[in-house]
Amino acid sequence: MMRPKFALLAGALMIGALTMPVPGQAAAGPTPGANNLVDLDHGALFPQNKQNEPAITRDPITGVLVAGANDELSQPLCPGTTAPLASPCPFKPGAPTSAFYRSGDGGATWTGGYLPGFDAIGRTSGGDPVLDFGPRRCANGAFSYTCGAVIYYGSLADPFPERGGELGTVSRTYDDGVTWSDPVVASSTDNSSNFVDHEWIAADKVAGSPHFGRVYMDWAVFCNSCAGNGNVKIYTTHSDDEGRTWSKAVKVSAANNNTPQGFRETGQMTVASDGTVEVFWTENADSTKLPSLQVVTTSKDGGETYTAPITIAQVVDYPLRGTPFDAVDLFNRVPGMSARVDCFPHPAADPSSNRVYVVWCDFTGGHGTVTGAVSSDGLNWTSLGTIASVSGRNAFFPEPAVTSSGVVAVAFDALTAPPASNPWQTGVQAYDTYIVESTTGGWSAPARVSTASSNPDGSSYNNLMEQFIGDYIGIVAGARTAWVVWTDTRNATPCAAVNAYRSAVYAGTKTAVAPNPDTACQASFGDTDTFVSAVGL
Repeated sequence: MMRPKFALLAGALMIGALTMPVPGQAAAGPTPGANNLVDLDHGALFPQNKQNEPAITRDPITGVLVAGANDELSQPLCPGTTAPLASPCPFKPGAPTSAFYRSGDGGATWTGGYLPGFDAIGRTSGGDPVLDFGPRRCANGAFSYTCGAVIYYGSLADPFPERGGELGTVSRTYDDGVTWSDPVVASSTDNSSNFVDHEWIAADKVAGSPHFGRVYMDWAVFCNSCAGNGNVKIYTTHSDDEGRTWSKAVKVSAANNNTPQGFRETGQMTVASDGTVEVFWTENADSTKLPSLQVVTTSKDGGETYTAPITIAQVVDYPLRGTPFDAVDLFNRVPGMSARVDCFPHPAADPSSNRVYVVWCDFTGGHGTVTGAVSSDGLNWTSLGTIASVSGRNAFFPEPAVTSSGVVAVAFDALTAPPASNPWQTGVQAYDTYIVESTTGGWSAPARVSTASSNPDGSSYNNLMEQFIGDYIGIVAGARTAWVVWTDTRNATPCAAVNAYRSAVYAGTKTAVAPNPDTACQASFGDTDTFVSAVGL
């Protein structure tokens, strides 16, 4: 099939890695600190002990850390089921998911709760947290950090009662999460057949930018009733009044998809120090005909107009087809794990320059690494080559951050590789969280952040058919420290009854009945926690 006419513009991607991503950084490497528990589910049974997809930011004035995660503490315990292939732990309509946590002691201890106010828009919080900070708007209407900082929390809003698809919302706090505003709907593309997903926010936070203080959100729109992988479309919007009102959505991608062409795998967005808005995603993801590409679209006028998508690099994602888990659904998987994983692009802006870095996982040659690129204008991109590689492990969930002096830190997870004779063996693999930083010679060796390994087999979807650890982790950088948050299963225990059920499902059995994990498993089954570590750079 011919490439669609919105034709991806080829960026000037230079071959070969930069030997000096940032100047002046010593080669000692990052120094991870203690691992501290962020979430509040202590001693709860499944699914109340389940958190994932953590995000984090930091108030630059007070130093308070604010994190978020999908948190199922509000869900009821599992009632069980007698119906074949039915969920024994169904979601309760109206139960919130978007949780916040705050720490005033550098991440050692945390308090928190659920984001308030979703009932005011006739919804309940649906998770997919993303956080960022920006300057506060002063009484004269100008933005300045002398008036304080505002923390933004992007979240999905689920329909309850059912009256349309999911929406993208933004909440804000002026006191680092002690109190929150009611959420404001930022997406403007909802109807009865569409739903918003994978929203991301980014604030223009560097003084001197022509749109200093503006906050942006991008999201993907999926169509429940459309052919062609949901015809995924990417939109953006912006706000100049701290998220109280939002501009009309701008579509920045094409709208056509089909199986040979592939689809769009949503990425993330950032704002460069000069105000350039950059929105990233994977184009032709899992295509059977076309190369899978990491792309970006940029705006030089504050999000009013965007370039056609610019190709940054080709990417080899983890396998989509040919796994035992195809019997349940089609998601990309790291060999040895049934939890879903996608190698979409993750960006971070350098506050000390106009550079923007973007990283992703890549499975070229059958070994998962972290790779990336850098640009000073959003249009021309230079390859960073391999940023991180862990021998005997496959990397996934990379996330970058840049310090105020331009040091780049990239956190990621890496799973032990299964034997070649049994690439989809589950239950015995383990993952850890790692970090690398830019050095005068390129990149430091990966430093292990997690002090205990995680077996993903102790995690689960609520229907028990597969493991589940979310879609991303989080990182934020201060002057000489980065704080990493990740989904951790060190306290989770696999369950023989659940594994037997999964094996039957993967074998195509239509009569298998799921066990009730709250009675058939140890109390720690499904305990996916959010952990944090402060890492010296």
